[in-house]
Amino acid sequence: MAELEQILEKVRARVTPTPSEKAKMERRAEEFRAKVEAELERMGLEAEVSLEGSVAKDTWLRGDVDIDLFMLVPPEVSRETLSTAYLEAAKRSLKGYRIVERFAEHPYVEAWITRSLRVNVVPCYKVEPPNWRSATDRTPYHTRYVKARLGLEARDEVRLLKRFMKGVGVYGSDIKVGGFSGYLAELLIIAYGGFLEVLRAASTWKMGEIIDVEGFYEGRRGEAEKLFEGSCRTVIDPANRARKEASSLRLETFSLFRAASKLFTSNPSLKFFYPPKPRPPPPERLGKLLKSRGSDLVFLVFEGVRAVPDVLWGQLYKTERKLKRLLEGFDFKVLRSASWSDEEKVCVIVYEVEASRIPSVKRHTGPPISSPEEENFLAKHVKSRLTVSGPYIEENRWMVLLKRKQVDAKRLLEAELVRGREIGVASRLAEALKRGGLKIYVGSEILKFYRRHQGFRTFLAGFLSGRPPWLRFPQ
Repeated sequence: MAELEQILEKVRARVTPTPSEKAKMERRAEEFRAKVEAELERMGLEAEVSLEGSVAKDTWLRGDVDIDLFMLVPPEVSRETLSTAYLEAAKRSLKGYRIVERFAEHPYVEAWITRSLRVNVVPCYKVEPPNWRSATDRTPYHTRYVKARLGLEARDEVRLLKRFMKGVGVYGSDIKVGGFSGYLAELLIIAYGGFLEVLRAASTWKMGEIIDVEGFYEGRRGEAEKLFEGSCRTVIDPANRARKEASSLRLETFSLFRAASKLFTSNPSLKFFYPPKPRPPPPERLGKLLKSRGSDLVFLVFEGVRAVPDVLWGQLYKTERKLKRLLEGFDFKVLRSASWSDEEKVCVIVYEVEASRIPSVKRHTGPPISSPEEENFLAKHVKSRLTVSGPYIEENRWMVLLKRKQVDAKRLLEAELVRGREIGVASRLAEALKRGGLKIYVGSEILKFYRRHQGFRTFLAGFLSGRPPWLRFPQ
């Protein structure tokens, strides 16, 4: 217990802003709020500019902070104007910084001001609940709710939870992560009372459980289960009883958080909060490592994919799934797959397969003797040019040896990917394909690309390890 408290005290000291840092952040938030307000006035656009998010709620992490500024737009403004004129005002207010367009039902913008400070400017409608016109309309009510429910000590508990979630890789409700939002972390602290209480509860979470902080469905649990059926975890939004806050939470991320919570509570370590970064092997060693691995890595490198990050990651994950099924349909055994992007110029999908070249002949099991499918099976295979041997009987079944249509994964992908959307490639990646923006590498063929992209090197090191950097077992 003493060790646990020492760890938590160390983390608190690192994540809790000092009074002077809080005052400085408030000044910076007001500075950018005034810029947005001035730009709206200059463009003749009506909106109230409000500070929301972790800075407004005082749950931000020292050295890692977002200033979230919301344009509260009159409800009579059209969605098109919200996504064009107001978005343009947001971009102009951040002129001089590198701006990235994000998406949350409608576009918004973010800009990195320093390495540790990011500003988001988000248009939304100024409406009363439950008359939401967009997903972001609820945010001011979320801010108001959390500020009313969290005291000073509870805010520090939120900081611990956020840092833990970042450390174990489950923080962020964007499509890339599919994890826990800051608001969801705050709701968990409100529901359970503290950081350790959340982790102890998470260690025993079951699929489909419901957290109803405000007791909307008290005595009507069956109604809630039916309404939110299919969710791995449901936290009902206090601002909207018909909405679950954990809607973007992926099963894999949910499971990762449960596992990390259990392991930390049984054997705490600072590594859960600040895990060591993967160490990419030097390029001269990578080829040897890939060759000695015993499997093959197939890399699809897309260049010139034009999409904002949230759209990009959705398209990458969709394409990754579709092409995995394509490979498996041609008898390539996919062990693992993952996607990476620098979100600007290049994207990579990697498949680890047992072998990128497989035997040209396979054994195919047919129907039992005298079964209804027997005649069709024989008619199909007796004179087929793909039949190498058979059909023949083995015990009580027909069998046949067949010639495979494709035995090389790289050639298969080259041949099939020209069909783009037909085989399930997402639209923006399909457009890049048409422009010739795809290269396929197997194993050490990736070395030249590996040398040029530091972010990819870190990603590949993590992929090759396959183990969360905070995992220590046996404990």
